[in-house]
Amino acid sequence: MADQDTITVSEYIAEQERLEQEARELFPKKFDMCSNSAGYVRQPVYSCLTCNPNPSEEAGFCYSCSIACHGDHNLVELFTKRAFRCDCGTARFKNVKCTLDTKPAGAVNELNQYNHNFLGRFCWCDVQYDPHKEENTMLQCVICEDWFHDNCIGISPHGDDFDDFICRTCTRDHPFLRRYAHHPSFMIGLSEKGGGAKSVVMVDSSKTSENTKDALIKEDAKTESSDSLVDVVSTEEDKATVMTTTTTTSTSVTTSTTTTASSITTVIATTDTDAENQEEKVSQGKRSLKSTTNNTGDETKDSNKRIKLDTDDKSNGDICKLDQQPIDPYPDQEVNLFATEGWRDLLCQCTSCLTMYTKEGISSFILGEEAIYEAEDDDEAESSTLESGMKKLGEMDRVQMMDGMMAYNRMRDEIRAFLEPYSQQGKVVTESDIHAFFAAKMEQRKNNA
Repeated sequence: MADQDTITVSEYIAEQERLEQEARELFPKKFDMCSNSAGYVRQPVYSCLTCNPNPSEEAGFCYSCSIACHGDHNLVELFTKRAFRCDCGTARFKNVKCTLDTKPAGAVNELNQYNHNFLGRFCWCDVQYDPHKEENTMLQCVICEDWFHDNCIGISPHGDDFDDFICRTCTRDHPFLRRYAHHPSFMIGLSEKGGGAKSVVMVDSSKTSENTKDALIKEDAKTESSDSLVDVVSTEEDKATVMTTTTTTSTSVTTSTTTTASSITTVIATTDTDAENQEEKVSQGKRSLKSTTNNTGDETKDSNKRIKLDTDDKSNGDICKLDQQPIDPYPDQEVNLFATEGWRDLLCQCTSCLTMYTKEGISSFILGEEAIYEAEDDDEAESSTLESGMKKLGEMDRVQMMDGMMAYNRMRDEIRAFLEPYSQQGKVVTESDIHAFFAAKMEQRKNNA
């Protein structure tokens, strides 16, 4: 027998310890419970090309079933999928029964959604994924949850510069997202419609040109009161600090803009000559709002009612942020969005927009990150097989423990007696010898039963 076909006991033990360590890293959680009973949840999902290799037969299953029921199959790791219920043991599988959770005959998870990922294909290029050959970095779209090759996306920012990726397919299907693209919380990958990855141009929204800023300011300013002394264009969440700029000329009015990480602020400042008059107007305005109980005129009462109604509307979220955004700034181009942390806070939550999110099927995740269902941590994952065995032995009652120890000692003595002739004669113990030994022991046990 060739040297490479032999192995010493110490080498065998070292290899087993290596495999155990690798298993602990790959499977750190318990896999004794199917997630089907949890319903439609966002969870890590796997697909089996051994059981369902063809279109229209797509199916997915949970972490536990990927180990307990499909451990020796050709699996595809899909990472997280939202609103998904484990298919293992349902009608989607013709010949495989779930060993963890017996489902009713003919059970079907009707709300599950499937795409080409379940057949091991990803990205717009629809290429079969091969983990041994894949060299590209892949990004997952936060909306459709498909995975895309970086070279198919085209030019993109450094991975540390953004938190979430929204693919051009999703910005096309949900065009309201494109209207927020000018905000500094986004970086934009632009390409011509139908163009390849090489035609992509990156735009950093936080460094938008002054001309673009002015255009956005003018667009937003339409919704502001023309009587305002200080006109601020910003989001509800990100209140910008108003900075006043003065000049020494006698009649000029200065307009300045301040751009922060999340808003654009427009400030109109008056000259020293007009400052006192403007301050007096502001003071009069404040006094008029505070003295509503002393005014008896119908016109004043109606005005105060309008002020109160406007305040109520704002508190009820009826002022639409989307209406305050400019129209799609890139109507003739495809748009990939690279979003920084907190981008969801920019999105409007008025009644109209919430209805739109529901209609487009994205209401469950567009306004906040979703919780991910995961199996419980395995407390024994860091223990070796020997340590786990000794722990289980210690949990037995005394009678069971003594019986177990006696059975172990008998097996140890029988294995020693079996191996002793090989040691004395210098023979190599083959795999077939080991199988023959245990087959004889199983036959002996049946005869003694």
